[in-house]
Amino acid sequence: MSNIALFENMPEAYKALLAKLQPDTNAIGRQTSGVSRLSIRGGVFRKVVNGQEVGELEQRAIKAVLVKTAPITRMYYAGQFVQGQTTAPVCWSSDTSTGRPAPEVIASDRQSESCFDCKQNIKGSGMGEGRACRFSQRVAVLLADANGAINSKEVYQLSLPATSVFGDNKQKMALQSYARFLDNQRAPLASLLTEIRFDTDSSTPKLCFKALRVLEASELELAIEAQQSADTEKLIALYVKPKEDTPPAFQKPAAPKPIAAPPKPRVEEEELGLFGGLNSATEDESEAVEEPKIKAAKKKSEPAPTAPDLAGLLDELDGYDD
Repeated sequence: MSNIALFENMPEAYKALLAKLQPDTNAIGRQTSGVSRLSIRGGVFRKVVNGQEVGELEQRAIKAVLVKTAPITRMYYAGQFVQGQTTAPVCWSSDTSTGRPAPEVIASDRQSESCFDCKQNIKGSGMGEGRACRFSQRVAVLLADANGAINSKEVYQLSLPATSVFGDNKQKMALQSYARFLDNQRAPLASLLTEIRFDTDSSTPKLCFKALRVLEASELELAIEAQQSADTEKLIALYVKPKEDTPPAFQKPAAPKPIAAPPKPRVEEEELGLFGGLNSATEDESEAVEEPKIKAAKKKSEPAPTAPDLAGLLDELDGYDD
């Protein structure tokens, strides 16, 4: 594997750049149709722009900078996936740390007032041993060029299924394990070039993450710019077009009126302009994923800024199985 340059003895100018990176707590956690995103449908990286596929990436692994992540979300879709169609989720949670459906979910569609005891969050409620309500997490990435360098400002959205978010395989790290590992080394997620590779041992599209090297100063400046951009924030934000007459969050009206279900939109499979995700097994997992223990982060005092120490990082990553 490629060696990773340590942060030790870094120039003061580089330390100043690192200090500008925002801590990405979501990684350790209004979209429009005009976004650029990466699809992993069919176990292939595909570039999608304005809802249209514009090309495939032939390699099984890509190199990128993970500049920003969204909170982990849950989504429940009614009915079975139909090729070429996509529908809005019936019930969802925009932040799993709350353990509650999003306020925009109308009372008649809420499967439970708590995600933790919801019938759609039980093994076997979905396909096989899986859950009908699925986890996912969005990531904003900068792609490296053919030479492995970051020189473009274009940010892509990458939506990860639960199998790419959770997992305890240290040889093929899922996003949460990877982010925690780097956090233990005090290495900002957005300061590294990361390899994102398909796990060929998985029957469904599943990604794993590996650190390659520390970014050059010019690359780090691009990552900082992307991280602080409002467009990047919109890229990873969850937006589901609300139905009419949405009641206040978690309050049922005394005399609810029947709400006629609007017709389900029929658009191309890759079009995600209005909805947060596809009702599709092609970009999600069918295999069971253990329920992670997600707790709200406790507020703690910020330590004095120190230079990241990556001693031991190379030894940990040398065991990575390509």
